Amino acid sequence: MASASNVIKATIRQLNNKDVRLRRRAVRKLFELDDPAAIDAFIPLLKENDEWFREKALMAIQRWASMKDLDLAEKLSKSKKPEERILACRIAPRVGKSSESILRRMLDDENNLVKQNAWKNILNINEDFIEDALENEDVGIKVLAIERIHLMNEINNEIIKKILDDDSTRIRKKGINLLKSKPEIYSSGEFDEIIIKIVEKDEDIQIHALIMLIELGGENELFNQKIPIWLENEDPEMIKLIVQSIENKDWKEIDWIINKIMNSSNDKLISRILRRKRSIEADKYRKDILLDEKRDLVLRSRIIEDLFGKKQDEEIIKIILELENNENDSISKTAKMYRESIS
Repeated sequence: MASASNVIKATIRQLNNKDVRLRRRAVRKLFELDDPAAIDAFIPLLKENDEWFREKALMAIQRWASMKDLDLAEKLSKSKKPEERILACRIAPRVGKSSESILRRMLDDENNLVKQNAWKNILNINEDFIEDALENEDVGIKVLAIERIHLMNEINNEIIKKILDDDSTRIRKKGINLLKSKPEIYSSGEFDEIIIKIVEKDEDIQIHALIMLIELGGENELFNQKIPIWLENEDPEMIKLIVQSIENKDWKEIDWIINKIMNSSNDKLISRILRRKRSIEADKYRKDILLDEKRDLVLRSRIIEDLFGKKQDEEIIKIILELENNENDSISKTAKMYRESIS
């Protein structure tokens, strides 16, 4: 029985066969055998006119390149073909100490995909490049830096402040999300005034700041002054995201922000939140709103409609049935329809 080594050698010889079908079969066989020793046989295929063979060569090198392939990584990094320079970026971290110099060469590559791959890999092997990445004019490079920061255990607060103060809304949003994922850093209170500053300058950040506060759960005196203003925003996307973030939360843990929502004038938000919540806390707010003649009639009617055909707290049922006698026709009719729905 032929040894694995002999099988590989015989298969590699088939790569030079004039019959293209046999050559392709040999390529597939080598991938099946999955032996890194076959990598050298694929390098000449990079010069093939047939795109299929070139693609397989790129795949083989990416799969099997190791520390011994420093010269190959160097050569690929100087190629005129972007796909070969991208490959150089991907295998560079495997070749040891020289990887950084190879990647440095491509940080300002004219091809954006090459540049992105170079930055991604150099950030993975050396965190010292994070500040340089955040200074880059390319927003995509900054995003790569922030993704790397997410994985770090220790983060310099000044770096987070730099992200929050970036000119790009996209990057500032990433900064808020970074803080949300690092509650131990956010809890210092060091970022509160910065967040308020950027929210007032950029309304697109409001929702991200609100979601962060809901997710982290802790009451914040400084934000208490601003949240009622932010909650007046009736943007459908904002309402959707707030509802989703609150949906699976225990309202006892975030009662301070629930209370602010329920006392806001954003009736669309209030209606959506109450529609999806069945709890003692939610029932308390339903009762308060149904009994409050100053609250919007549409909101009160909508709350009743959302309860059609559903078993409720006896006190809520009593309140709704009493509203049949309300002087407002809309409330009265909706209350009667509710009674019919539970009969």
